[in-house]
Amino acid sequence: MKRLIDATTNEVLLNRVEVADTFWQRFKGLQFRSPLPTDTGLLITPCSSLHTCFMRFLIDVVMLDQELCVVGIRKQVRPWNAIFCVPQTTSVIEITSASKSWTLGQKLKIVSDIEERPFKK
Repeated sequence: MKRLIDATTNEVLLNRVEVADTFWQRFKGLQFRSPLPTDTGLLITPCSSLHTCFMRFLIDVVMLDQELCVVGIRKQVRPWNAIFCVPQTTSVIEITSASKSWTLGQKLKIVSDIEERPFKK
């Protein structure tokens, strides 16, 4: 399991991050799904645009650059829309609308459970 944290404060922003990094995973995205829990997001990479066809709920879209820095935010995107991301965008995080607040310039980090566990001798 992967988590999303604020790279500056180490605050956990999302306890679960699903990764869509193949053509079909990216194409499907959140289509036909129920709203995500408030602590869950979908990371789509690479991504420079997206659609919300066949979605059943509003989403917030957090646009990230290559260093996982927030470069754009679109709130309350309705189903049946197309979004063109800001030019620096290389990936996006889709979350259920209004589940989190984000800040432009915020530096993020994705970690796995393995990275978070302390090393035991």
